[in-house]
Amino acid sequence: MDSENLKKKTAVSLIWNIFNKAGYQVIAFLVAIITTRILTPEDFGYIAALAIFSIVSGVLIESGFSIALVRRENNTRADYSAAFYFNVLLSIILYLILFFCAPLIADFFNMPPLVNLARVIFLALVINSFVIVPNVILTKQLKFKQIAIADLGGMILSSVITIVLAIKGFGYWAIAAQQVSQVFFKMIIIWCCSKWWPSWKSNFALIKELFAFSFAIIISSLLNYLSKYVYNFVIGRTYSTADLGYYGQANKYYQIPVNVIINSVVGVAYPVFSSLNNDKERQVAYINKIIAFLSFFSFPVLLGFFAVAPNFITVVITDKWMPILPYLRLFLISSLIQPFIILNINIFNVKGKSRYYLYVEILMVALTAIFLLLMHDTIMQMIIGFLLTNLIVWVVTLFLVKHCVGISCLTQIVKMLPSLLISIIMAGGVMLFDYLVPITPIYKLCCELIIGVVLYILLALISKNQIFIEIFNQILNKIKNK
Repeated sequence: MDSENLKKKTAVSLIWNIFNKAGYQVIAFLVAIITTRILTPEDFGYIAALAIFSIVSGVLIESGFSIALVRRENNTRADYSAAFYFNVLLSIILYLILFFCAPLIADFFNMPPLVNLARVIFLALVINSFVIVPNVILTKQLKFKQIAIADLGGMILSSVITIVLAIKGFGYWAIAAQQVSQVFFKMIIIWCCSKWWPSWKSNFALIKELFAFSFAIIISSLLNYLSKYVYNFVIGRTYSTADLGYYGQANKYYQIPVNVIINSVVGVAYPVFSSLNNDKERQVAYINKIIAFLSFFSFPVLLGFFAVAPNFITVVITDKWMPILPYLRLFLISSLIQPFIILNINIFNVKGKSRYYLYVEILMVALTAIFLLLMHDTIMQMIIGFLLTNLIVWVVTLFLVKHCVGISCLTQIVKMLPSLLISIIMAGGVMLFDYLVPITPIYKLCCELIIGVVLYILLALISKNQIFIEIFNQILNKIKNK
């Protein structure tokens, strides 16, 4: 693929991927608002208790094959079929194990409703196994439009079901219904969009080859999620169901903007990184551009959310959820570096250095364990430990990226600083307005959002931010061409 074609296809893919991930998170955000206003902290606590089991099982079922197949050239139908059958068979085995272990899970957390709830929620694992290979095929072809249709279609249909059940008083079953129905509808749509069907002729020898590449990725992913969701495990075991619900909601709300940022940009970056593996100069230039692009869009969103959080809670999800405020703000500070950790890990995988990913995750688990041992008296202490863990891991990935592609640590930081500085000033201005102006929360929230956007644009213009100038010039050129 020549440079101009790659640039055009990447731009189109990026637009569709941003539309998909942003749209998905907007819908998830709206549904979260509605369900949070209706349901109780205990309802969300039950769901949060099961999160680690769903996540770990999902990693095992996927087996790192998505990354391996996207990276691998000249995949055949027999190759894809082998991966498909393996994923489905493994999902059924794991579901049966979890089905019979459900009473043990409920006893561990002392939450009797988890027995039946777990057996329903874990059905999503089996359904999702049917989606993995078709999604890989569309990703490899950069057909993010079709992926967007499947993701958003499944999310919209499941959201309707969830809202109706929540209003009707089904409690935590409304959230369970969303998790299962979302992947079910996505499965139907993505199979129609991909127009791919497995063949009986399958190259099962491929499984061994894929495992050779993805084994480190599987272990790394497991360690990554264990280090994040072990907090659910500890809080669910030590504190009340409501406390776990508060923690879980704070975790959910900070992840909504983070997931939009990571999935929109990094989701497209990985296949493009892979296509440039034989052109180091262009690959390095592309990585530098992505770092600057991520900084420009992620920092104002996350720090802006930090600034408006008190009025957001009061206006949007009501004051009954105000206990999540300190948790949410600490998570948002931690999230400033999370997109860059994920970006760096993608660079490791593209360069065939999946063992670096493993080293990073081993470090993360070790740090998580250390901080949990030292800081476990309160939930706030645990989240501070989570923040410190991410900071140390990010610094380590900077040095590993330097070793992989030759981009210095200082270069990466310099690319981030301009947007970080103007974002801090913007957030400070919004918080100053909140402190000085005595108006009702709903009007204050609206004013803060407007002030934040306008102030950030003005600061970007005054500071001549590189990404802002490029976007501004592109908009002007399009207007002139029309």
